[in-house]
Amino acid sequence: MKQRPQHEVPLPRRMQHLAVDGRGYPVIATVARSPKEVNFGAISERRKLALATFDWCAVCGMPFTDELRWQMILQEEGRLPAVVCGEAPVHEICALYAAQVCPYLFSPHSRLGDEARKGTVRDAVVRFVGFESTSKVLAHESGLQPGVYTLHFEQRGHADEFSYRTPEEIRERFTRALEQEQDLPISDAEAVLIRLFNRLDDGGEGDVVTGAALIAGAAFAKDIFKLQGLRAFQGKDYPAVAGLMLRGPEEEIREFSSGAGDEAFSAVGPWVLERAGRFPEPLQRWRTRGESMVRPSASSRSQVQGPGRSVAKNAACPCGSGRKARRCHPAGIPAAC
Repeated sequence: MKQRPQHEVPLPRRMQHLAVDGRGYPVIATVARSPKEVNFGAISERRKLALATFDWCAVCGMPFTDELRWQMILQEEGRLPAVVCGEAPVHEICALYAAQVCPYLFSPHSRLGDEARKGTVRDAVVRFVGFESTSKVLAHESGLQPGVYTLHFEQRGHADEFSYRTPEEIRERFTRALEQEQDLPISDAEAVLIRLFNRLDDGGEGDVVTGAALIAGAAFAKDIFKLQGLRAFQGKDYPAVAGLMLRGPEEEIREFSSGAGDEAFSAVGPWVLERAGRFPEPLQRWRTRGESMVRPSASSRSQVQGPGRSVAKNAACPCGSGRKARRCHPAGIPAAC
């Protein structure tokens, strides 16, 4: 069975902002890319981290808001109060679209072509389950590749599901989903992050938005810098700025954002402020963990170096980054850092 041509399948409104490859297929949010090449078989852990932080769909890269999180499940029957998956969740309408254009999801005879899973044949029946929430996102070491860490998503609250052997069996459900599709509420700050994340020329793996995710609080996740592709982000800078986003007064967060000189960093501060008190659950867990990591002791509060303390705003930052203090650590850093 051949897959249905992409141009014959209506594109959901929430996918219409996606870049397209040379064949006209939308480049889904979770895959690595560059202006010259899109590798649909290469799932980027950096991009998965941004999806987890901002609570975005792995296909369209748009927010879930109050919609269910859908996962392809290998278990054929039974209710699932919770599952842990190595793939990021998607909207229902995005799953239904993918089932009709993705070669692997389309045909029961399809095989995966990447080296790690070469020859794997799709299950005869594909089952998607919709969950109420993503409760945790954790970095796990691979049992097959020691030292390689990937993100795993814990979903809870089995609320709905559909299954199929061939896409014809779900066409009616897809048609209904298109008719009922609603526009997703997106703030100006989040719109900037989504636009940057969709680019084809962002280092291939969502580098600038991955950095924004780290300072929003992902830098506090356990083992996060062991994640595949995250070594380039190791160092003091991201946890230090994440500490500002966690504890800093609103005026200092806004000052950092206005002087960041980076479009993603300029947008993430306002996003953090507007989402305060209602962060996605995985991000809230990371930020809660960060509370115990960045809270200064009473004695160290008087030893802060930074703008407005012992360092002029335009002087070199004491952390040694080479950047101006007002742009690097606007809230200051402990003198011993």
